[in-house]
Amino acid sequence: MYENLFVYALLYSVGYDTIQQYRELLDAIVLANPKDYEAMELQDMSDKETILHTLAIMDSVDFDKDSFGQKLMGALKEIYEGISDITVFGNRMYELWNHLPGRFNMEEPFYTLSYADDCLSIGDEKQCRELYEKSFGFYGDCE
Repeated sequence: MYENLFVYALLYSVGYDTIQQYRELLDAIVLANPKDYEAMELQDMSDKETILHTLAIMDSVDFDKDSFGQKLMGALKEIYEGISDITVFGNRMYELWNHLPGRFNMEEPFYTLSYADDCLSIGDEKQCRELYEKSFGFYGDCE
């Protein structure tokens, strides 16, 4: 469940409105495990504090990278399908990549988020989109 929490925190940290999904999932985590004191502590924080703390947790704990990646790529694909400005999306993806744990941010499909929008500087939107779409399909059909 924490993998989803990390996804919502990342998306919120780069400007997507996922705080309600984050809060609902956090409540579900606490209900499922009332002895999860870290989750209970997150509930009592402001939105900004809880997101920052969650990103710090994400960077310091081991979790299922593939499950996380599948959830993240699925969420990004859904956002991507509704974008109107690829440049804004690209900027957010680079920022999101900077928030990923260093232990796997240089691995695919995550690494692509750091450079896919570089193509836009030479007017190659097609190549940019192909890179993003390839990364979204890395795990096959995403959630």
